[in-house]
Amino acid sequence: MYILDNKDSKILYELDLNSRQRLTSLSKKVGISKQSLNYRINKLVKDGVITRFYTELNYGNINAQVFKLHLQLENTTPVLEEKIYEYFQQLECSTWVASCSGKWDMICGVAVSDTISYNKILAEIMDKFSKYIHNKEIITNIYLNVCNRKWLLPEKKTGRVTITGGKVVNLKLDSTDFKILRILSNNSREKLINIASACKTKPSVIKYRIKNLEKIGIINAYRIGLNLNLLEKEFCKAFVYLHQKTTEKEKMLIDFCKTHPNITAFIQCIGSWDFEIEFEVDHIEQFHSIMKEIRNKFDFVKSYESVIITREFGVRYIPASIYS
Repeated sequence: MYILDNKDSKILYELDLNSRQRLTSLSKKVGISKQSLNYRINKLVKDGVITRFYTELNYGNINAQVFKLHLQLENTTPVLEEKIYEYFQQLECSTWVASCSGKWDMICGVAVSDTISYNKILAEIMDKFSKYIHNKEIITNIYLNVCNRKWLLPEKKTGRVTITGGKVVNLKLDSTDFKILRILSNNSREKLINIASACKTKPSVIKYRIKNLEKIGIINAYRIGLNLNLLEKEFCKAFVYLHQKTTEKEKMLIDFCKTHPNITAFIQCIGSWDFEIEFEVDHIEQFHSIMKEIRNKFDFVKSYESVIITREFGVRYIPASIYS
């Protein structure tokens, strides 16, 4: 287990809120010198605690909708499963690929412009792997609500929630905008001068364009990836079935999710289940305890199924299919 002291926890908390903020601003919030802060961040990266700095984008505002394919596999071997994961990672439309234990063996999210495009991709997947698929479930994301990691600083009573999805619109972007988004998606802390060099323009132009991408709602937030294994945390996901759902009832559940320290995301979706909740917890018993609390508190929560995410193969907020 990697032991975080209070300063490390504060650094991670603030970077999870905004991983692109300046060191000068961050050092004041944490209460240490800029030099000490820089050393600590570099050490957290070197030790593998911080796995990446990335930018969260709103797919809906770049003409994309997210579909998630959940698979139960059969007749496979470890070598074959690695090939399946590799195939899904290499899909141009892939946004998230994860292996699981529990209800499903793997989940793959893709971002496409319409259902026809997704159906074509699904047909190709089934042509290639149907003999290894025991069961599948397709879910459409309506709203992905991402919460900052409040468990890093339990004394913080409020947090930030960003929303990805909603009505699909096509905000017109040029090639420079997409290049900026690709760079920031892979490294939210990339310097303006380096982005400007890659885009063959001036840093002042890049700064203006980034501000505009934030303003029009394409850039949602700048975040960090964490190695949960090092921190002895489990990434759990609940697929929730609601009974006699109403807008008012769903809002009560949403308000609960927004404030719970261990809930890192919740998804309003269309498919076999009605709602998904993602957790980062100390152990699986804590996850089930929270779900029991939810069921006791909200009688319209009928039941749930769950998985533990055992391995993530990266998060790609701007798949190649969107800008190709």
